[in-house]
Amino acid sequence: MNQFNDLFIQTYWWLSLLGGIHCLGVGLYVHYIYQSATRSHSLLAGIFLLIGCYFLTGLLTPETTPIPIHLTLTLFIPIYFLLMPMLYLYCKSSLTAQDYQPLLIKHFGFAIIIALVTSSTILFHIGIDPKNSNNSIGTLGEISSINLLAMVLPILLMLQTFGYFWAIYRLLSRYRPQYLANRQPNLQVIRFRWLSVLTIGILINWVLRIVLVYLPFYLGDSVLLLTQAVTRLSLLLTVYVFALYGIQQVTRSAYLRGSLNATSQATPPTKEPHTDPLLDEEEITYLHHLMGDEDESDPNDNSVIDRDKKKD
Repeated sequence: MNQFNDLFIQTYWWLSLLGGIHCLGVGLYVHYIYQSATRSHSLLAGIFLLIGCYFLTGLLTPETTPIPIHLTLTLFIPIYFLLMPMLYLYCKSSLTAQDYQPLLIKHFGFAIIIALVTSSTILFHIGIDPKNSNNSIGTLGEISSINLLAMVLPILLMLQTFGYFWAIYRLLSRYRPQYLANRQPNLQVIRFRWLSVLTIGILINWVLRIVLVYLPFYLGDSVLLLTQAVTRLSLLLTVYVFALYGIQQVTRSAYLRGSLNATSQATPPTKEPHTDPLLDEEEITYLHHLMGDEDESDPNDNSVIDRDKKKD
C-alpha cells in the first residue's frame, strides 16, 4: 500500500511538472514569437502563464517550503484572481475591431487588494496562530482556527469567477449574430469559435474543481490527493486541446489570408477610362498657324488704320 501511495505521489508530482512546463512554454511562445494584429496575444500568454503557475504549485511539499504548506498555498491564491479578468479582456480585445484600451485598475484592482491583505496577514500573523501552523489539518474547523483566509479567499474567488463568466457570456452573445451571420468561413468566425472553445474549456475545469475540491472542503470532508490529481489531469488535457485547436485555427487563418491576398493580386487594378484627343498634333499645329494669320490680318490693328489714313 505504501508503494502504491509513493507511486501515486510521484505521478502527481510529474503531472504537475509536465503541465507547468508546457503551459509556461506556450505562454512564452505566444508572447514573444506569435505575431498578432492586436495586443490580445499578450493577454493570452498571461492566461497560460497563470495556468502554468497553478500546475507548479503541485511541486510544493512541506519539506520544500520555508513556511507551512497551507500558508504557502494561501499566498498563491491572489494570483488566481488575475485569470478571469485576463480572459474577459482577451475576449473583449479580440472581438472589438478598434484598438481596445481597457481600464486595467478596474479589473485588476481587486486582485491587488487581495494580495496586499493576504501578504500582510501572513507576515504579521493577523488571524493566524503560529503555534498551530505546523500541525496537520484534517477538518475545516482546524484550518479556520489557524488560517481564516484559506476559507474566505476561495469563496471570493468563486464569486469573481461566476461574475466574469456571466460578463463573458453576455459579450459573446452580443457578438455572436454579427460574426456567425455569414456561414462561409472567415477570420471573424474563426476568432469567435476560438474564444468560445477557450471559455468553455476553462469553465468546465472550474466546475470540476468546485465539485471535487471546494465543495468537499466546505462540507467538512478531507480533500484527497486523488481528486486534486483528477483536476490537474483534466486541466492538462484541456491545455492540449487548446494547443491543437489553436494550431488548426492558425493554419486556417493563414490559408484564408493567403487566399485573400492571391485574389487581390489576381484582380487587375481599375484604370481610369482613356480619352483620345479629338485632334492630332498636325491638326493642332495647323490651327495655331491659322490663328496666327488671323491676328496679323486683324482689321482692328493700328498699323492697318494708319495705312488707310495715308492713302486718304
